[in-house]
This record gives sequence, C-alpha cells and structure tokens, in this order.
Amino acid sequence: MAAQHAGQPMQTVVEVRNVGKRYGIEGRKRDGSVTQALDHVSFAVAAGEFTGIMGPSGSGKTTLLNCISTIDSVSTGHIYLH
Repeated sequence: MAAQHAGQPMQTVVEVRNVGKRYGIEGRKRDGSVTQALDHVSFAVAAGEFTGIMGPSGSGKTTLLNCISTIDSVSTGHIYLH
C-alpha cells in the first residue's frame, strides 16, 4: 500500500488494515451489550503526509488514535508502524 508522489513511491509510515475495536463482552455486562467503536477501518499514511481524523462525537476518533499509539489494543485487524 505504498503512496506515490511525482511518480516516486513514498515510504508508508502508518498502515491500518481492517481494524475493529469492541468494548464489552457478551454475557459479562448485565445487559449483554457490546459497543463496536471501530469497524473495518483501513488506511495508510506515507512519510511527509498530514492526515486528519474527523467525525462526530462518539464516532471512534480517540479510540483509533489510542490503538495507533498502542495505548489500547485492537479487537480485529492490524496496525503497522514502519
């Protein structure tokens, strides 16, 4: 998933592949609920790129950043830091 700039391949520094994050485990919460904070998120950031993460309150922005920075772990998918 390498980006290109002026025909030259750029090094990917962050790669997020099919990431999902769930909070709660069925059967553990009284109501059995599970919150899907992230669902099939994929993107790549090349060296020198600026990337913004936007969305309404509660859409998973902080959860995504916590997973990328390894503060939290993903439930599914992979995050690669090159």
